[in-house]
Amino acid sequence: MDIILEKADEYVLDSFYRSLPAIPVPDLIAGLAAIPSLSDSYSLLTNTTTTPLDTLKTIASNVVSASTAAGLTLNTLENDNIFRQTISLFHITLLGAFLMYFIFASTSYIFVFDQTHTKHPKFLKNQIKLEIQMSVKALPGIAVLTTPWFLGEVRGYSRLYSHIHSVDAIIEKTAAAINPPSSVIQETFAAAIATGTPSLNATAINAAAHATAAAEHAARVAKFGPLGPIVSPFLDGWGYVLVSCLAFLFFTDCGIYWPHHKWIIPTPYSSHAFHFLDGYLQSVPYHIFVFCCPMQKYIYLGMFGAVNLWSVLIHDGEYKLDSNVINSAAHHAVHHLYFNYNYGQYFTLWDRIGGSYRKPKYEEHFEMKSKAETWKKQAKEVDNFDEFGKPTAASDDSFKPKPSKKTL
Repeated sequence: MDIILEKADEYVLDSFYRSLPAIPVPDLIAGLAAIPSLSDSYSLLTNTTTTPLDTLKTIASNVVSASTAAGLTLNTLENDNIFRQTISLFHITLLGAFLMYFIFASTSYIFVFDQTHTKHPKFLKNQIKLEIQMSVKALPGIAVLTTPWFLGEVRGYSRLYSHIHSVDAIIEKTAAAINPPSSVIQETFAAAIATGTPSLNATAINAAAHATAAAEHAARVAKFGPLGPIVSPFLDGWGYVLVSCLAFLFFTDCGIYWPHHKWIIPTPYSSHAFHFLDGYLQSVPYHIFVFCCPMQKYIYLGMFGAVNLWSVLIHDGEYKLDSNVINSAAHHAVHHLYFNYNYGQYFTLWDRIGGSYRKPKYEEHFEMKSKAETWKKQAKEVDNFDEFGKPTAASDDSFKPKPSKKTL
């Protein structure tokens, strides 16, 4: 997100903020620094010379004074100011969410979505309008809750990185003499940078950086013992990018899912039509991942956009993919119809492990999906589920749990 914020500042936001009136704003960093530590707070509150209420008033007064001492105004905030970053990121997140939702969903609805689904007996009256209304109400709340995650990324707390190859990062750092290589092999080179030796040139920096990267890579490979030669290509460069993408998908696929079962026959517009807390909690695994695992920031942005596109595609009603591995639109249609099946977002793995996998019936989703008798059967099956998505006594036998075999 730092990339998007940087470009937004350069082309739009810098001039926008300068055009605003001189409205006073707090210095949040200074205000937070004025808050005493827990131990100091305990000492102050247990001090017998003043009442706890007076102590709290004093602390609050100190925080306000510290946050207003710099005399910051909205039109003079630097682009690295946390208050400005928070405001900017919220609006970028909200605008991006609306753009992706309406562009992806509308394109899919117009050019891909099977319009015959609107004749299904479980398709709600004015459903498209209701889906859009719910999405529009949910997205601002999701943006508010998502902004702190993006703020953490922008301020350097995540494990997102810029360079595909580690050697490029080392070259950038050593060339700027900010963080010289720490490898024992390069002690002399590091010392030369620290003393500003003028004889250093780009060739020396490049050679030293490659040697350092090779030494550090060898150390990582050695940790895997006999498996080192096998995993070596996947510990740096494009090999690691591939691993991080797969890990991202499988991690988020395991962590994602909160129901939005109002839409039994979904459309592309139902992809974001849920309560804002529901939508936010679905996104949490994506943010947790990059705070735990290194990932290239451009790849992360691409994956984030692809996730939103995929969320639309699995609601498009076009059952083209009959797969036992990929969680297709047909699998997700089963999820909406019968509630407690096919919770996965991309793959069927976690549903298979958790026992919630249900393969779409070929005759219903790939041959007879628009037949009136198939719809009638589906509607009857849905009516025979309770509010928790569990089959009742009237349900089809295929939905009822199989009795366990008793052994003598």
